Amino acid sequence: MRRIIILGVVIAVLVVGYTGAWFWVAHEASSRITALATADGETSPRLTCKTLAIGGFPFGFDVTCEGATLVDGDLTTTAAGVQASVQVYNPFHVLVTARGPLGFADAFSGSQSRLDFKSAIASGRLTGWRIGRVSLVVEQPVWNDTVLDDMLIAKARHLEAHLIDLPEKHDEKTGLGALGEYVQLDELDAPAAAIVAGHATLEAQLLNLPDDVRTYGDGNLLQRWQAAGGQFILSGFKGGDSTGSFTVTGNATLDTQGHVDGQIKAQSTGIVERIETQVPEQMRGLVLGTRADDGSYSQSINIAAGVVFAGLVPAAIIPPLW
Repeated sequence: MRRIIILGVVIAVLVVGYTGAWFWVAHEASSRITALATADGETSPRLTCKTLAIGGFPFGFDVTCEGATLVDGDLTTTAAGVQASVQVYNPFHVLVTARGPLGFADAFSGSQSRLDFKSAIASGRLTGWRIGRVSLVVEQPVWNDTVLDDMLIAKARHLEAHLIDLPEKHDEKTGLGALGEYVQLDELDAPAAAIVAGHATLEAQLLNLPDDVRTYGDGNLLQRWQAAGGQFILSGFKGGDSTGSFTVTGNATLDTQGHVDGQIKAQSTGIVERIETQVPEQMRGLVLGTRADDGSYSQSINIAAGVVFAGLVPAAIIPPLW
Protein backbone atom coordinates (compact mmCIF):
# COMPACT_ATOMS: atom_id res chain seq x y z
CA MET A 1 0.00 0.00 0.00
CA ARG A 2 2.81 2.38 0.89
CA ARG A 3 4.46 1.84 -2.50
CA ILE A 4 1.21 2.66 -4.25
CA ILE A 5 0.88 5.88 -2.27
CA ILE A 6 4.48 6.86 -3.05
CA LEU A 7 3.95 6.10 -6.73
CA GLY A 8 0.76 8.17 -6.71
CA VAL A 9 2.60 11.09 -5.12
CA VAL A 10 5.41 10.87 -7.67
CA ILE A 11 2.92 10.81 -10.56
CA ALA A 12 1.02 13.76 -9.07
CA VAL A 13 4.25 15.77 -8.72
CA LEU A 14 5.21 14.98 -12.31
CA VAL A 15 1.77 15.95 -13.60
CA VAL A 16 1.74 19.22 -11.66
CA GLY A 17 5.31 20.01 -12.75
CA TYR A 18 4.59 19.24 -16.40
CA THR A 19 1.37 21.29 -16.29
CA GLY A 20 3.22 24.23 -14.77
CA ALA A 21 5.96 23.99 -17.40
CA TRP A 22 3.41 23.85 -20.22
CA PHE A 23 1.58 26.95 -18.99
CA TRP A 24 4.89 28.78 -18.46
CA VAL A 25 5.95 28.08 -22.06
CA ALA A 26 2.50 29.11 -23.31
CA HIS A 27 2.71 32.37 -21.35
CA GLU A 28 6.20 33.13 -22.67
CA ALA A 29 5.09 32.46 -26.27
CA SER A 30 2.03 34.68 -25.83
CA SER A 31 4.15 37.49 -24.37
CA ARG A 32 6.68 37.38 -27.21
CA ILE A 33 4.00 37.35 -29.90
CA THR A 34 2.13 40.21 -28.23
CA ALA A 35 5.41 42.17 -28.07
CA LEU A 36 5.63 42.07 -31.88
CA ALA A 37 2.73 44.52 -31.97
CA THR A 38 5.04 47.22 -30.56
CA ALA A 39 7.54 47.00 -33.45
CA ASP A 40 7.72 50.00 -35.78
CA GLY A 41 7.03 48.01 -38.96
CA GLU A 42 10.08 49.55 -40.62
CA THR A 43 13.25 48.29 -38.99
CA SER A 44 11.38 45.16 -37.83
CA PRO A 45 7.98 43.76 -38.91
CA ARG A 46 4.91 44.52 -36.78
CA LEU A 47 2.41 41.71 -36.17
CA THR A 48 -0.96 42.24 -34.53
CA CYS A 49 -3.80 39.81 -33.83
CA LYS A 50 -7.41 40.70 -33.10
CA THR A 51 -7.42 37.65 -30.84
CA LEU A 52 -4.49 35.48 -29.77
CA ALA A 53 -4.98 32.07 -28.17
CA ILE A 54 -2.66 29.21 -27.22
CA GLY A 55 -4.06 25.70 -26.73
CA GLY A 56 -3.07 22.12 -27.39
CA PHE A 57 -2.52 21.04 -23.78
CA PRO A 58 -1.11 18.58 -22.81
CA PHE A 59 0.80 17.14 -25.78
CA GLY A 60 1.32 20.17 -28.00
CA PHE A 61 1.05 23.90 -28.54
CA ASP A 62 -1.45 25.44 -30.96
CA VAL A 63 -0.90 29.17 -31.40
CA THR A 64 -3.88 30.80 -33.14
CA CYS A 65 -3.86 34.39 -34.40
CA GLU A 66 -7.27 35.54 -35.62
CA GLY A 67 -7.44 38.70 -37.72
CA ALA A 68 -3.69 38.81 -38.31
CA THR A 69 -2.03 41.94 -39.73
CA LEU A 70 1.65 42.07 -40.67
CA VAL A 71 3.29 45.39 -41.56
CA ASP A 72 6.75 45.27 -43.12
CA GLY A 73 7.80 48.57 -44.66
CA ASP A 74 5.31 49.60 -47.33
CA LEU A 75 3.70 46.15 -47.51
CA THR A 76 0.73 45.24 -45.32
CA THR A 77 -0.50 41.65 -45.28
CA THR A 78 -3.71 40.53 -43.61
CA ALA A 79 -5.13 37.06 -42.95
CA ALA A 80 -8.43 35.85 -41.55
CA GLY A 81 -6.54 33.45 -39.31
CA VAL A 82 -3.22 31.66 -38.87
CA GLN A 83 -2.43 28.69 -36.62
CA ALA A 84 1.01 27.25 -35.80
CA SER A 85 1.20 23.83 -34.13
CA VAL A 86 4.06 21.88 -32.61
CA GLN A 87 4.06 18.64 -30.62
CA VAL A 88 5.92 18.44 -27.31
CA TYR A 89 7.48 15.12 -28.30
CA ASN A 90 8.65 16.50 -31.67
CA PRO A 91 9.48 20.21 -31.25
CA PHE A 92 11.54 20.33 -34.46
CA HIS A 93 8.46 19.86 -36.65
CA VAL A 94 6.11 22.84 -37.05
CA LEU A 95 2.80 22.87 -38.95
CA VAL A 96 1.20 26.17 -40.01
CA THR A 97 -2.28 26.53 -41.48
CA ALA A 98 -3.90 29.70 -42.79
CA ARG A 99 -7.51 30.70 -43.42
CA GLY A 100 -8.21 33.02 -46.29
CA PRO A 101 -8.52 35.46 -47.63
CA LEU A 102 -5.03 36.95 -47.55
CA GLY A 103 -4.88 40.65 -48.38
CA PHE A 104 -1.85 42.54 -49.74
CA ALA A 105 -1.50 46.32 -49.90
CA ASP A 106 1.59 48.24 -51.03
CA ALA A 107 1.58 51.83 -49.77
CA PHE A 108 4.37 52.82 -52.19
CA SER A 109 2.81 51.59 -55.45
CA GLY A 110 -0.83 51.74 -54.36
CA SER A 111 -1.42 48.14 -55.45
CA GLN A 112 -3.95 45.99 -53.62
CA SER A 113 -4.77 42.33 -54.11
CA ARG A 114 -6.46 39.39 -52.43
CA LEU A 115 -5.60 35.70 -52.38
CA ASP A 116 -8.41 33.24 -51.77
CA PHE A 117 -7.88 29.49 -51.40
CA LYS A 118 -9.53 26.31 -50.26
CA SER A 119 -6.65 25.37 -47.96
CA ALA A 120 -3.08 26.46 -47.27
CA ILE A 121 -0.69 24.38 -45.18
CA ALA A 122 3.01 24.98 -44.52
CA SER A 123 5.36 22.80 -42.53
CA GLY A 124 8.96 22.88 -41.42
CA ARG A 125 11.16 20.08 -40.06
CA LEU A 126 14.74 20.23 -38.80
CA THR A 127 17.32 17.47 -38.86
CA GLY A 128 19.45 18.47 -35.93
CA TRP A 129 19.91 22.19 -36.58
CA ARG A 130 19.80 21.99 -40.37
CA ILE A 131 16.72 22.20 -42.55
CA GLY A 132 15.21 18.78 -43.16
CA ARG A 133 12.21 19.92 -45.17
CA VAL A 134 10.12 23.07 -45.64
CA SER A 135 6.89 22.68 -47.59
CA LEU A 136 3.91 24.75 -48.71
CA VAL A 137 0.76 23.27 -50.27
CA VAL A 138 -2.11 25.49 -51.44
CA GLU A 139 -5.31 24.13 -52.95
CA GLN A 140 -7.37 26.19 -55.41
CA PRO A 141 -5.59 29.55 -55.03
CA VAL A 142 -7.32 32.53 -56.68
CA TRP A 143 -5.45 35.85 -56.88
CA ASN A 144 -7.41 39.03 -57.67
CA ASP A 145 -6.39 42.64 -58.11
CA THR A 146 -8.73 44.68 -55.86
CA VAL A 147 -7.73 48.31 -56.51
CA LEU A 148 -11.03 49.10 -58.22
CA ASP A 149 -12.94 45.84 -58.30
CA ASP A 150 -12.05 42.17 -58.37
CA MET A 151 -9.96 41.51 -61.48
CA LEU A 152 -8.51 38.04 -61.87
CA ILE A 153 -4.72 37.92 -62.01
CA ALA A 154 -4.35 34.15 -61.82
CA LYS A 155 -5.92 31.03 -60.41
CA ALA A 156 -4.83 27.40 -60.21
CA ARG A 157 -6.01 24.04 -58.99
CA HIS A 158 -2.91 23.20 -56.98
CA LEU A 159 0.36 24.80 -55.88
CA GLU A 160 3.15 23.17 -53.90
CA ALA A 161 6.70 24.20 -53.06
CA HIS A 162 9.41 22.34 -51.15
CA LEU A 163 12.93 22.88 -49.79
CA ILE A 164 14.50 19.49 -49.09
CA ASP A 165 17.80 18.62 -47.43
CA LEU A 166 20.27 16.78 -49.66
CA PRO A 167 22.11 14.64 -47.08
CA GLU A 168 24.54 13.22 -49.62
CA LYS A 169 25.91 16.75 -50.11
CA HIS A 170 26.21 17.58 -46.42
CA ASP A 171 29.75 18.09 -45.11
CA GLU A 172 29.74 17.95 -41.33
CA LYS A 173 33.39 19.02 -41.03
CA THR A 174 32.90 22.30 -42.91
CA GLY A 175 29.34 22.84 -41.67
CA LEU A 176 28.02 23.14 -45.20
CA GLY A 177 24.99 21.52 -46.76
CA ALA A 178 22.71 21.70 -49.77
CA LEU A 179 19.00 22.12 -50.38
CA GLY A 180 16.90 20.90 -53.27
CA GLU A 181 14.01 23.06 -54.46
CA TYR A 182 10.85 21.82 -56.12
CA VAL A 183 7.77 23.80 -57.17
CA GLN A 184 4.69 22.53 -59.01
CA LEU A 185 1.72 24.51 -60.35
CA ASP A 186 -1.28 22.80 -61.95
CA GLU A 187 -4.16 24.09 -64.11
CA LEU A 188 -3.10 27.72 -64.11
CA ASP A 189 -5.34 30.36 -65.69
CA ALA A 190 -3.82 33.83 -66.14
CA PRO A 191 -5.94 36.03 -68.49
CA ALA A 192 -3.33 38.78 -68.98
CA ALA A 193 -0.82 36.24 -70.30
CA ALA A 194 -3.45 34.27 -72.22
CA ILE A 195 -2.65 31.14 -70.18
CA VAL A 196 -5.42 28.56 -69.95
CA ALA A 197 -5.00 25.34 -67.94
CA GLY A 198 -1.25 25.86 -67.81
CA HIS A 199 1.26 23.90 -65.77
CA ALA A 200 4.78 24.51 -64.52
CA THR A 201 7.50 22.81 -62.49
CA LEU A 202 10.77 24.11 -61.10
CA GLU A 203 13.74 22.07 -59.89
CA ALA A 204 16.85 23.71 -58.44
CA GLN A 205 19.64 23.29 -55.90
CA LEU A 206 21.33 25.59 -53.38
CA LEU A 207 24.87 24.33 -52.81
CA ASN A 208 27.36 25.02 -49.99
CA LEU A 209 24.79 26.61 -47.72
CA PRO A 210 25.68 26.95 -44.00
CA ASP A 211 23.86 24.08 -42.33
CA ASP A 212 22.99 25.61 -38.93
CA VAL A 213 19.69 27.53 -39.05
CA ARG A 214 20.60 29.27 -35.78
CA THR A 215 23.09 31.38 -37.75
CA TYR A 216 20.64 32.46 -40.46
CA GLY A 217 19.62 35.63 -38.68
CA ASP A 218 23.12 37.04 -38.17
CA GLY A 219 22.89 39.41 -41.16
CA ASN A 220 25.80 38.04 -43.17
CA LEU A 221 24.38 34.76 -44.43
CA LEU A 222 24.89 35.73 -48.08
CA GLN A 223 28.51 36.71 -47.46
CA ARG A 224 29.21 33.39 -45.75
CA TRP A 225 27.46 31.51 -48.56
CA GLN A 226 29.59 33.32 -51.15
CA ALA A 227 32.82 32.71 -49.24
CA ALA A 228 32.01 28.98 -49.07
CA GLY A 229 31.63 28.76 -52.85
CA GLY A 230 27.84 28.90 -52.77
CA GLN A 231 26.05 28.20 -56.02
CA PHE A 232 22.46 28.21 -57.25
CA ILE A 233 21.69 25.72 -60.01
CA LEU A 234 18.41 25.92 -61.90
CA SER A 235 18.07 22.38 -63.23
CA GLY A 236 14.87 23.14 -65.03
CA PHE A 237 11.96 25.59 -64.99
CA LYS A 238 9.44 24.06 -67.37
CA GLY A 239 5.85 24.76 -68.25
CA GLY A 240 3.24 25.50 -70.83
CA ASP A 241 -0.34 24.95 -71.89
CA SER A 242 -2.14 23.64 -74.96
CA THR A 243 -0.59 26.25 -77.27
CA GLY A 244 2.95 26.76 -75.98
CA SER A 245 5.78 25.59 -73.76
CA PHE A 246 9.07 26.80 -72.31
CA THR A 247 12.20 25.49 -70.63
CA VAL A 248 14.70 27.58 -68.64
CA THR A 249 17.99 26.40 -67.10
CA GLY A 250 20.82 28.33 -65.49
CA ASN A 251 23.20 28.89 -62.62
CA ALA A 252 24.34 31.77 -60.45
CA THR A 253 27.02 32.68 -57.91
CA LEU A 254 28.02 35.85 -56.07
CA ASP A 255 31.35 37.64 -56.23
CA THR A 256 33.09 39.19 -53.23
CA GLN A 257 31.20 42.45 -53.72
CA GLY A 258 27.78 40.79 -53.74
CA HIS A 259 27.31 41.01 -57.52
CA VAL A 260 25.59 38.18 -59.36
CA ASP A 261 27.51 36.10 -61.90
CA GLY A 262 25.73 33.47 -63.94
CA GLN A 263 23.97 32.34 -67.07
CA ILE A 264 20.37 31.67 -68.10
CA LYS A 265 19.28 29.71 -71.16
CA ALA A 266 15.67 29.74 -72.35
CA GLN A 267 13.79 27.98 -75.11
CA SER A 268 10.12 28.40 -75.92
CA THR A 269 7.42 27.67 -78.46
CA GLY A 270 4.20 29.64 -78.71
CA ILE A 271 5.07 31.90 -75.77
CA VAL A 272 6.86 34.89 -77.31
CA GLU A 273 3.94 35.66 -79.60
CA ARG A 274 1.72 36.30 -76.58
CA ILE A 275 4.00 38.78 -74.86
CA GLU A 276 5.99 40.46 -77.65
CA THR A 277 3.58 43.42 -77.87
CA GLN A 278 4.37 44.22 -74.23
CA VAL A 279 8.08 44.64 -75.07
CA PRO A 280 9.30 47.77 -76.95
CA GLU A 281 9.99 46.85 -80.57
CA GLN A 282 13.62 47.95 -80.44
CA MET A 283 14.20 45.65 -77.42
CA ARG A 284 12.41 42.52 -78.64
CA GLY A 285 15.45 40.83 -80.10
CA LEU A 286 17.44 41.38 -76.92
CA VAL A 287 14.71 40.34 -74.50
CA LEU A 288 12.84 37.63 -76.40
CA GLY A 289 15.69 35.96 -78.25
CA THR A 290 16.14 34.52 -81.72
CA ARG A 291 13.42 32.83 -83.77
CA ALA A 292 14.31 29.50 -85.42
CA ASP A 293 12.84 28.13 -88.64
CA ASP A 294 10.44 25.89 -86.69
CA GLY A 295 8.96 28.90 -84.88
CA SER A 296 10.69 28.29 -81.56
CA TYR A 297 12.70 30.95 -79.75
CA SER A 298 15.93 30.67 -77.80
CA GLN A 299 17.85 33.12 -75.68
CA SER A 300 21.09 33.04 -73.68
CA ILE A 301 21.56 35.62 -70.97
CA ASN A 302 24.90 36.10 -69.25
CA ILE A 303 25.40 37.97 -66.01
CA ALA A 304 28.83 39.30 -65.10
CA ALA A 305 29.43 41.42 -61.98
CA GLY A 306 25.72 42.21 -61.91
CA VAL A 307 25.54 43.35 -65.53
CA VAL A 308 22.98 41.42 -67.57
CA PHE A 309 24.00 40.75 -71.17
CA ALA A 310 21.61 39.62 -73.91
CA GLY A 311 24.16 38.30 -76.35
CA LEU A 312 26.95 40.90 -76.22
CA VAL A 313 24.66 43.83 -75.42
CA PRO A 314 24.23 45.06 -71.80
CA ALA A 315 20.51 44.99 -71.06
CA ALA A 316 20.17 45.58 -67.30
CA ILE A 317 22.02 45.88 -64.00
CA ILE A 318 21.35 43.86 -60.85
CA PRO A 319 22.36 45.82 -57.73
CA PRO A 320 24.79 44.11 -55.32
CA LEU A 321 23.04 41.95 -52.74
CA TRP A 322 24.95 43.49 -49.83
